[in-house]
Amino acid sequence: MRAWIFLVLLAAALAWMLWAQARMQHRVLSFLVHGAGRSPRRGATHTHLVQGGAFLLAVAALALAMVADVHWQAPWLRIPIGVVVLAAYVPFGATLGRTRLRRLRRTVEQRMNDLGAPPDVAVAIARAGRPWSLVASVVMLATVLVVTWHHLRA
Repeated sequence: MRAWIFLVLLAAALAWMLWAQARMQHRVLSFLVHGAGRSPRRGATHTHLVQGGAFLLAVAALALAMVADVHWQAPWLRIPIGVVVLAAYVPFGATLGRTRLRRLRRTVEQRMNDLGAPPDVAVAIARAGRPWSLVASVVMLATVLVVTWHHLRA
């Protein structure tokens, strides 16, 4: 059992998530603010639909990776699919998460206010997105497990 591969990939995925999240946060927040308009309810609904759809795509991709590996004997598909999920979904899903460095970084609500969102819309979008940030972290763990599957079984 080579658990060190899992731990190294988990650390790399976490570093990637933090770096990419900071780079894509402006685009994601402006997309959500634009979709919300001036309505907090519409902002929360739009956030849930976008984040939920991305989550379903990521889970379907991980299921396809495991089916390809276990049933079709195509382990060469498992790693690229997992890397795509790590590269695309995980930072996207984590963009609305809370940060522990509140004094050093502006909150998500402040960033949306800078983009022109009314305060109630910014709060509604941030509240709707926080659970999806946790879900993205769980998907990150599952994806690292899928990518390192053969090394953990050996």
